Amino acid sequence: MLVADDSLVRALDDVSEYRALRKKGELETRPVADSLILELARDRGLHVITRDHYVDHRVQHPWIENSPERFHCWSTVGGRVRIEPLDIMPSSAQTVSEAIEGKDLKRMRLDSRKPQHRRILGTRWKCDNTLCVQAAQWQDQLLVWPLVTSGGMALCPSCHFPLVELGRRDPLYEVVVESRSSHEEIMRFPVEVNSPMIIGRGTAVKGVNLAMHHGSFHSDLSRVSRQHLLMRIEEVSGGNRRIAVIDLDSSNGTEVERWTGTAFQRPKPLSPGREAILGYKDRLILGSRVSLRLSGKRYITPADWSGPSAPPVPPWPDPEGSTTALR
Repeated sequence: MLVADDSLVRALDDVSEYRALRKKGELETRPVADSLILELARDRGLHVITRDHYVDHRVQHPWIENSPERFHCWSTVGGRVRIEPLDIMPSSAQTVSEAIEGKDLKRMRLDSRKPQHRRILGTRWKCDNTLCVQAAQWQDQLLVWPLVTSGGMALCPSCHFPLVELGRRDPLYEVVVESRSSHEEIMRFPVEVNSPMIIGRGTAVKGVNLAMHHGSFHSDLSRVSRQHLLMRIEEVSGGNRRIAVIDLDSSNGTEVERWTGTAFQRPKPLSPGREAILGYKDRLILGSRVSLRLSGKRYITPADWSGPSAPPVPPWPDPEGSTTALR
């Protein structure tokens, strides 16, 4: 079975065979194929030929370290290809965490090991391009990770227009959006602590459009309303965090799966227009098809950050129609 990232097609001189393989069902592609590769290998007892040690997948797939003999790489000797052991080794929790963060940010050409990139992650940004469709959706600031040029310039991920600095961010977390049935990742976006954010689907939403980063429209997103959910991340005592959400009278509803410590409870519907408080390990289900969860990564503005003052945080809308100041 052949599995590849969608980006493979851009690296080929002749795409006719690639298209033929996809049409016959002999090649499966995904925006990022790692999860599918590992799921197929785990469930079917397959071997994997790769140069990736999948360190960022060790938590979700502990069988990697338990079955190192099923992972192989290759070398070319005298014009012949030779399959060799990949030499999978156990990784510490810290190494796994760093690998997860690094691969997530790599998609946006960001490297948190570089001081200049850490400063970009700790900065609020705005796209001033009046012709940018996505910029019209954002509530006066960029609500997704910026793209970064080789020279360290932050760009709008939609129109590639240079971004304007708004000031230092509060600590923020990353939200992972996945298909509930296939567990395929649809996108990720940052949520700043105490900053309310509308989440939905399509260009009408004044917040995060879950369809903006998917090359072809994901069928599960059709169940998500244009203004589906209002979300806020709160940090409470002891560095703990929780999620406050309000279903915005969505067409297909919102459910929550609460984490008991060992497993998730059965999904329970949220009442539209009423604030609900979730634990940071709980999961949200939009329209019964799309799940939202926190990635576990926490991004903090560097201590040596310097720049313009941040704008005031907007108020949190009250379900009864009034507003309440966050701080």
